[in-house]
Order: sequence, then C-alpha cells, then structure tokens
Amino acid sequence: MAIIGTIRKHSALAVIIVGVAIAAFVIGDFGKGASRPTTDIGSVNGDEISYQDFNSKVEENLEFQRETSGTDKISEEMSYQVRQNTWNTMIKKLVIQEELDELGMVVSPEELFEQIQGRNPHRYILQYFKDPNTGEYNPAVVLNYLKNLDQMEPKARTQWLQFEKAIKEDRMDTKFNNLIGRSNYTPKQILRKQYELQNKRLNVRYISPGFHTIPDSSIVLTEEDYTRFYDKNKIYFQNEEPLAELDYVLFEVKPSAKDRQEIAEDVSKLYAEFEAIKDPMTFVNANSDQKYDTGFMNKGVLPEQLDSLLFNSPVETVIPPFQDGAAWYMAKLMAIAERPDSMQGSQLLITWAGLGVSETATRTQKQAKKTADSLLVILRANPAQFEAVTKEISDYPTAKEDGGVLPWFPDGNANVSPFFDAGVTMRPNDVKIVETRLGFSLFKLTEKSAPQEKIKAAVLQRNIDPSNQTFQDVYTQASMFAGTYKTPEAFDTGAVATGVYKRQAQGVKPMDNTVQGLPSARNMVRWTFAEATKVGEVSPVFDLQGSYAVALLKNRYAKGTQPLDEVKDRIEPNVKNMKKIEIMADRVKEAVQQTPDLNELALVFNVKVDTASIVFSGMNRSTIGRENDVVGELFSFPAGQLNGPLEGNFGVYVVFIDDIIEAPAKDNFVYEQRNDMQGWNNRVSNSLYDALKKQAAIEDNREMFY
Repeated sequence: MAIIGTIRKHSALAVIIVGVAIAAFVIGDFGKGASRPTTDIGSVNGDEISYQDFNSKVEENLEFQRETSGTDKISEEMSYQVRQNTWNTMIKKLVIQEELDELGMVVSPEELFEQIQGRNPHRYILQYFKDPNTGEYNPAVVLNYLKNLDQMEPKARTQWLQFEKAIKEDRMDTKFNNLIGRSNYTPKQILRKQYELQNKRLNVRYISPGFHTIPDSSIVLTEEDYTRFYDKNKIYFQNEEPLAELDYVLFEVKPSAKDRQEIAEDVSKLYAEFEAIKDPMTFVNANSDQKYDTGFMNKGVLPEQLDSLLFNSPVETVIPPFQDGAAWYMAKLMAIAERPDSMQGSQLLITWAGLGVSETATRTQKQAKKTADSLLVILRANPAQFEAVTKEISDYPTAKEDGGVLPWFPDGNANVSPFFDAGVTMRPNDVKIVETRLGFSLFKLTEKSAPQEKIKAAVLQRNIDPSNQTFQDVYTQASMFAGTYKTPEAFDTGAVATGVYKRQAQGVKPMDNTVQGLPSARNMVRWTFAEATKVGEVSPVFDLQGSYAVALLKNRYAKGTQPLDEVKDRIEPNVKNMKKIEIMADRVKEAVQQTPDLNELALVFNVKVDTASIVFSGMNRSTIGRENDVVGELFSFPAGQLNGPLEGNFGVYVVFIDDIIEAPAKDNFVYEQRNDMQGWNNRVSNSLYDALKKQAAIEDNREMFY
C-alpha cells in the first residue's frame, strides 16, 4: 500500500514504480508464488476462519474506526492495527468459546439488563454514556438513548447491537476468569512453608574470585561445552513464531537545493496573495499544509518564533514569510483578547418541538424564546433560585439530577463554546440567554479563572518537502544498489562504496508492519518470509513513505526450539564464561585444600570479603543472592563451616555461614492467604488466555493475504 500511496503523491514516478511492482508480483507476489493453496486465513482447533469472514470483520472495524475518529482517512498503520486486533479478537473468541461451550456458561437476558441499566453497570456503559456537560456517567443518558433508539437511523441500531454484544462477551470473559480464579486454595501448611522460605535468613561472608582474569585466548571450546550450555538453557531458545534477521540500507528522500529554491519562490507568490486577501482564514484553510486552531490561543501554542512575533504585535499585523526548521510560515494577527482558561456555571434549557431533545416538548421556537425571556427576568433578580428552577423546568435530560451544573470547562471546547464566549464578559452570578443547537439556555456563570492575554491568528504553513524529481532520483539510486550488489559480500562492499549506512533488524516476525521502527515495511516483511526468498538473497527496492530500502536476508528461524547450530555463534561468549568459571572453580578448590580460611583465600585471589544477608525465596540484592542454584545449596549447609567452591551463573563462590536466623514464629496466615489468592487471580487474569492459546492448534495464514 505504501508504494501505491507514493505513486499517487508523486505521479512522475508512476511508470518506473508500477513497472517494478507489477513485475515483482507477477514473478511471484514478492517471492511468495501466485497460487494460494487455501482460501482460509486461519483456523483454531479445526474451526476454519475464511478470508471472506475475516475481511468482512476487518471492514466493519475499520468503519467503526472512521466513525469514532471522525475522518474517512485511515492510515496504513491504523489499518494494520485494526487487522491485528481483529485477528486477535477472533482467535481469542474461538479459543475461549470452546471452553465456555463445554462449561455451558452463558449471560442471561436478566444479567445483560443489569450490565446495561442496573445499579452497577458495565464499564463500557460508564465510559460511553456520560453527560456531555459534566463528563460524568448518568443513567438518565442511557435511558434517553434507549428510548430514542427505534427512531434512530439503522446504522445507529446496528452499532448498539454491536456494543451490546461487546458487553456480553466481556462479561463472559469476567465470569470465566472468576471461575478459574476462585478455584484455587492454598492449605495452611503450604502457606507456613512459603512464609518460612521468605523469612528464614542466612548471614554470610564470601569471596568470588574474578574469572574474567582468564584470557579468552586460553579457552578451547569443545562440542560438549556448547551442548552442555545449550541443554541447560534450552528454554531461552524457544521461538513462539518464525523469526528473521535482516541487514538493510536506507535511502532517505530529503529536499534538494533546487526543491528549497522552488518552494521559497512559491512562498513569495502565496505571500503576495495573503497580504491582499480580505478573508485570510479561508485562504489559510485552503493553502496551509498544517491546520491551526482558529480560536483564541495561549502563548506557547505556536512555533516559538511565530509565537513571539504575534504576541508582540498590534491587531492586523501581517508577519512576512520566514523559515523555521522544515517549514515556511506567514501569519496575520486577527484579534487580541483577555480571556480565562476555564470557567464553570449552570444552564437551564428551554427547547422546542422538532429538536429531538425532549419527547414532551410541544412549544414552538417563538414560544421557547418568550419563556426564556421571562425566566431571565426572574433569575437575574434572584440567581440563588437557579438550581431549584432548573430542576423543575429545564428540558435537559439530566437537569432533575444535577440541577444543570456545568463543571469547569476549558476555552476552546466546541461543545460548550457558546457558554464560554458568553461567560467571557459576565461576572459571577450573572445570567444570560445563550442559543445553542439544543434550544435557548439560560446560562449562569459561577466562577472563572483569571483572564490571560490570548490571540486569534491566521497562520499559513508551507512545508519544505522533496519534489517528484527528488523522489525519482533517490529511487534510481536505490534501484542501482539493489541491481548491482546481489550477494551478502557485495552488499557489505556496496554499503561502504556508496556511503550508505548498513543497519540490522533482528527478531522480525511474519506479521510485523514495521522493521526497526521503519514505517510501512509490510512488503519488506512479506518478502522476508516468502517461500521463494532464500537466505543470502538481496531484495528489490521497498517504498517506506519518505525513504527507500534494500534488504539482505541474513537468516530465518523456524517456530519452536532453535537448534544448537543456529545459536552457536550467539552463545559462544556465554559458553566461554561457563568454561572460565569451571577453570576458576578448579583453582579455588586447590586453594581451599591448602588454605581453608576465608580471609587468607581473599589474599590469595586478591579479592575482598563481602557480606550478605540472603533468603531462600525473595529479593536478594547482593551478587550471590541472585545465584539461585548457589542460594539453594547454602540453605542445605549448617552454620560455622566453609563451603565451596560453589559454581553459579556469574562466578565462583566460597562462603562461610555466620548465622542462620529462623523465621519468627507465626500461626495466623490470613494476610498470606489473601495475598496468595490475589496473586493467583492476577495470574489468571493475565495468563489464562495465553495458557489456553498455547494448548490450541492455531494455523495462521494471514501472510498469504496481507
């Protein structure tokens, strides 16, 4: 998708890029092969997920994203995230549903009603059904919405059904987690043992001769050494999914000197029009690369230089073009005002039939205005009665509960801007009629913050972007690199010869959308895991929105346990350290036989005697306390004897146990029981689905389609 986006923006590249892209796909869908062996995007325990069903759900979620974001434009990154979330949701539903079906667990209609309209509604209800004026949840808003649902357009009813379904599914998850979470019980004897292990303490003195003094050149590793280390640490060589390792070079597209000159000339022409235009706001909205707030702004909102110029100029001042960073700016100061940052007050709404605010309102607009005028006279004379009158008369749905209170609201909030604009010139307890889309509101100002100087300005920003020709020139450079340096050795040589920096990307996954933070790298990832792409192969050019990349596939690792051969180079330093620890342990053993005194041993190895207080299970900050195997051995020894050498992961230790301090006597384990239960519940919440997912047979074919 990124390459298509660049074609649209830079049409001069169309012939070159389309030709390369079509050729790549015809040859084999970026190396994958044109034929797709399946129409299913995946399966869970044999339950297939068809591409059509998955794509339909993705489109549904994309539409929801458009509506919630208020824009029809969805970025490639957002589309990727929606696809990922859709997949994860569908997989989770299938994995969990199998367990729920076996248990016969359901959410009854009565239970769902309680989740929506009950005393303790679901968190989704609390989040989305808030009073627009107070920002707080109010059950009256839910009731009003449901009462009017039948009169709403079909899309709104569909959205409600989806919302209701989400509540039901989340409630099922909660019940399932609770079922597992509350099934655990830890007997008192186990709690006692855990308590003892966490509180029994050893006070020790120890030395740890540094194995790093042994030079690498003296270490000769055998296959047995590698195997022993690998077998002991095999858990760390598990791949949950296939991984790949890439080298790549990046050709960034930056504005050329010619681009900068042409943009400067365009800015001069724009300024000539901007100076003479009578409606600068409209002109700015049509020509600026960056849309700025057209309301009043505090100092510090605009770029620093522009901010300083505008806040130190009279109204009608026009700021000539100037360059700041990667953009040109010009501006006209439209107004200066002293305005508060926030205020609070109350409203009494008088609406009329047809606005959809109140089902019982029958008055006309003219009658509503007459009623508002009459109330204005009464409430100006006695503002203390505002709350009581509001609760009795106001047509706002929540007025009877909150008295029309409008908690502190900021300048610039479009939902309450009519009230804010009115309140700027009002004093506390003043009452004024404000017309809004809901009707006529009597607004009483309660309090407002101290006024500050603010400005309103028309700001035009022209970004300094590279031209079509510059994109074409950089693309040509990348193409020449990809066509010239086709082997791993040549790739390294080419990076040096052309002066481009070679970068590395490790742990690349089949469904990644970025590579080391590079945006729109999906096609690079698809090429990486394509069946036809071989290790050591150099890629075609990839368009990454503002730059081009050429990659070298260094390695690919299958899902599961990595074999020793794949990790051998990576673990070599660790294996050498293991070997050095063994050599040092032999030296220490000989020294202990000759000098069984800790202080004398410290002199022999030129190290200091350290002290530590360690527990069997818990946080041990000392070096020796992080050696689990060594700590385990120490708790099997009596006090008053020299122990060692003991081999750990980080060194060799000789230890003298001075004291063994038993855990204080204790018989009440209510606190421990509660903590144990809380810990278990947290593990269930965080890990239950992952545990079920690992047991499920999941097939993921998404890389064939996206």
